[in-house]
Amino acid sequence: MALLGSDVLADHLGPEVLPALVAELAGQWRARAWCGPDTTANRLVRFGPAAAEAVPDLRRFWPHTPPSYERAAHLAAWIAIEPDGVDHALTESLWDCQEQVRLLGITHAPDRPETLERIAALRDDPMEAPGVRAGAEARLATTATAATPCSP
Repeated sequence: MALLGSDVLADHLGPEVLPALVAELAGQWRARAWCGPDTTANRLVRFGPAAAEAVPDLRRFWPHTPPSYERAAHLAAWIAIEPDGVDHALTESLWDCQEQVRLLGITHAPDRPETLERIAALRDDPMEAPGVRAGAEARLATTATAATPCSP
């Protein structure tokens, strides 16, 4: 119960905890803690760009974290904190083995021919998870609608 209570409090503290969260993530990287940084990353999301000091460690975790649910948390935090600096990881995420990571890529990857082609492949893959196929379908429909010129 005490751990649950401290987790609830940690999830609702204000910006005064930001330096401690950034330091915690950096410490987790130094310790090569492959399990657990997702909690820290999830707590950083709500601070958005104010948590920019965490980006170097999120970048470090991305290619080194074993394929796991942790990768989705790292990527979601990176998107929230530095949306303009994550395009490469988002493109790469379209090939990730984790469904949540692929969904983040589908939602946020840049509109480039190679990413849209991959999203179409995910949509059309009968072996793909239903949620990924549906997400890809929705993204491509939105992209097609946005690309359609207005009629005079």
